[in-house]
Amino acid sequence: MATSNKTKLLVASLVLYIGVIFAFTIVPTHLSGFRNPRSYHINVIPLGYSFTCFLQDLSQHPHITTFCLRNTLGNLALFVPLGILLPLVGNRFLSLKRVLLSALMLSVGVEAIQFLLRFFGNPRAVDIDDVILNALGACVGFAFYKSFLPRD
Repeated sequence: MATSNKTKLLVASLVLYIGVIFAFTIVPTHLSGFRNPRSYHINVIPLGYSFTCFLQDLSQHPHITTFCLRNTLGNLALFVPLGILLPLVGNRFLSLKRVLLSALMLSVGVEAIQFLLRFFGNPRAVDIDDVILNALGACVGFAFYKSFLPRD
């Protein structure tokens, strides 16, 4: 069966997008410390770090609200395209369940790589909240796909 140019372009976009995810989440940058002041932490308590982040004393941490919002919204936004691209690429991703499972697998994979790379000096944080927010972002993207994108 011949693959259409549209499908090839969508697959290439998905591969490029996953590369961008890895660039943002795995590759250490000079901005790593700026983006996450506690980059060496490991959080396995769902939403534990997120709530703690927003509940800190503003007089001691005047910019913490901005950081917390950027972290939360960034993790959500990062996976929105996945929820749109997956159903566009293949019919097997036309259910929320499949998109959610794919997002969870990708996000857990990213966090596992971040954890393993800690032993080689990578300063990335490992956080279950990121997995939750990434999965929620993919669900938002899927809802956008279902609501606004035309079906062939």
